[in-house]
Amino acid sequence: MFQHLIVYLFAVSQLVSLTGAEDECPLQLNPQRVVVRYGGSVEVNCNTSVANKGMGWEASEGGMPMTKNQSLITWRVSELTEWDIKPVCYINPNKGAQCQVKLPVTVYKTPDSVSISTVNHTEPMKEGQQYELQCDVHDVAPVQYLTVKWYKGKTLMNETTFTDTDKTPDNKTVTLLIRPDRADDGAQYRCEAELDLGAEGPQPPPTYSSEPLNVEVYYKPQHSSSTETIIKDDKVMLDCTVKANPAPDYTWSSDHLKEKISSSVIKSSALSPGKYTCTTSNSLGRDSKVFILKSTGAQDECPLQLNPQRVVVRYGGSVAVTCNTSVAHKGIGWEASERLVPMTRNQSLITWRVSELTEWDINPYCYINPNKGAQCQIELPVTVYKTPDSVSISTVIHTEPMKEGQQYELQCDVHGVAPVQYLTVKWYKNQTLLNQTTFSDTIETPVNKTVTLLIRPDRADDGAQYRCEAELDLGAEGPQPPPKINSTEPLNVEVYYKPRHSSSTETIIKDDKVMLDCTVKANPAPDYTWSSDHLNLNISSSVIKSSALSPGKYTCNATNTQGSDIKVFIVKSTDPPKSYQKLSPARSNVRPKLLLQISLTLR
Repeated sequence: MFQHLIVYLFAVSQLVSLTGAEDECPLQLNPQRVVVRYGGSVEVNCNTSVANKGMGWEASEGGMPMTKNQSLITWRVSELTEWDIKPVCYINPNKGAQCQVKLPVTVYKTPDSVSISTVNHTEPMKEGQQYELQCDVHDVAPVQYLTVKWYKGKTLMNETTFTDTDKTPDNKTVTLLIRPDRADDGAQYRCEAELDLGAEGPQPPPTYSSEPLNVEVYYKPQHSSSTETIIKDDKVMLDCTVKANPAPDYTWSSDHLKEKISSSVIKSSALSPGKYTCTTSNSLGRDSKVFILKSTGAQDECPLQLNPQRVVVRYGGSVAVTCNTSVAHKGIGWEASERLVPMTRNQSLITWRVSELTEWDINPYCYINPNKGAQCQIELPVTVYKTPDSVSISTVIHTEPMKEGQQYELQCDVHGVAPVQYLTVKWYKNQTLLNQTTFSDTIETPVNKTVTLLIRPDRADDGAQYRCEAELDLGAEGPQPPPKINSTEPLNVEVYYKPRHSSSTETIIKDDKVMLDCTVKANPAPDYTWSSDHLNLNISSSVIKSSALSPGKYTCNATNTQGSDIKVFIVKSTDPPKSYQKLSPARSNVRPKLLLQISLTLR
């Protein structure tokens, strides 16, 4: 029995050595893969260099019956109308069994139309609010090769791919969430459908774009500065003009104005020196700017100078402002709800000083009773601020890893900040600014603010860090640079995404140093399975040595919880197939004897 086992194993080993290269079917397809438009023509040559009893094409369209004494036959279809066609070229060699080679065929159809629209909204958009755009791609195949891209102007904003494996045409709808700001007024959004069918497909890949969607954004007025000092002159204007949508209305107020003015511009020469407040408003909000008009003659101007003219002070901090005059007077003083300075005679300079300011809405002013003329006063603009107690970032109603292409909401909480009209909340992904939000609230005391950001992460975002930042820009008189408080901890994002190979096929020349490398990035890490007519074992590695394989086609499937992707390796030998080399008499005599020994052993 033991001797029989030795003979059996010896026979099997000899058979393996003889048939190791026989598994390669002696057929060559040209091209090896075809991509054809639905209704288009296609032709593929199948040729051989070995003697045969016949060869042919099996196909549901354009099949060719077996033909003898031919080394080349062509599968040809003038108008291909089958979506899932699987042609096979086969041969019956004089030596060996029938074998076949499958031709991968991708039948495609470009979209009938690509359109963009807003979801449940037809009016102009409002700054800071969220809107949903929709892209509809009609009748495209196969969708697994489709990418829908979103653009604002020429800037790529997002893109979506699909895992569907259906071969027939389908309709696809993709949405994009936006939160426009004033810079987006007049912007054009569009979506683009790209059908990237690989190296064998049309180059460049067919791309179809929607008509642009013109976005109108409503936003409130916002002056670049809150105060401006003007020297009275015939050519100098008080110009309150500011951009806003809808166009703003203007109102002016001053002790020196007796009639209403609705213009955005006033000639300084027509006014008395003093303070003029311009309020700009539209349906979204309002903003004010103070013009301090001074005269070169100084006859009508209150003869007081404040230094500084505006103060910005931290809550609980100290402040000191001088008020001086160069004219004779009966008294000068400060009125304030904290640390007023009583009227003093025979002084040209008095100081309003608070060592610990704890009133949020304080309005001090310096006054004088000149020897000539009536009492007058100058108000001191005071901004009391407080940086946030804390800034934190979190995800809304989600704790698990994110999935590529799905939408998530991030939340930034800013606690105990004042005044919020100077607050800007900025969102960053790593070092890139994504979005920012300002506030129109005029409340002076500390408040809490919550801001959200909608994201749709892709594989490139796996491991990205999101953070939010609270910046309090209090103008030129405030601390420089403006105080910035970052979220205490960045939000580390893990994104799950399916495997996706950079190419669907690869030809390998068999060599000791060459590998079939199916390794692909994915999260979670993918599992690998290999299939081939030449494999009898389950292989879970992502890499196989080409030298250990027979020539032929090997399909690697990389899979995780998010999906799968296939890559086909075509292994070729530098030598002609051994099974069709002429065997020496000695080798040709071995096989029958071995087969006889096996048959005796089995009996």
